[in-house]
Amino acid sequence: MMAEKSKLKGTVADIGLNKNLGNLAFWIHRISGFGLTVYLLMHTYVLSSAISSPRSFDARMGQVQNPFFAVLEILLIAGVLVHMLNGLRITLIDFFDWSRSHKALFWAAVVLFALMMILVIYLQLPKFNPENYGMGG
Repeated sequence: MMAEKSKLKGTVADIGLNKNLGNLAFWIHRISGFGLTVYLLMHTYVLSSAISSPRSFDARMGQVQNPFFAVLEILLIAGVLVHMLNGLRITLIDFFDWSRSHKALFWAAVVLFALMMILVIYLQLPKFNPENYGMGG
């Protein structure tokens, strides 16, 4: 247990010592990957109710059809976009030896992310009106 605490302390110290875009991108990638893993577990839980009966599935879907989950859906899409764009950035750096351009690629990914999120939020706006839900909510 003691080794785990010192490993955690070392990780936190590393974050504080290496304040650069590469380290920031590294941690954003890890956190978004962890968040997507948690989402997949919850998604599997909701979909597993389809095995029981259509009524059970409809009831569980009704629980997640509301504006609160619309916000969570936007956060999910943000996580997917962040993870995808950073993964593409890493691929370009690794396969095409563009390590000297990693900062420009990071900022290009940030701009693409911002533009995509503007579109996502615009498309998700109808979900914030509870009258648009057919079931539950």
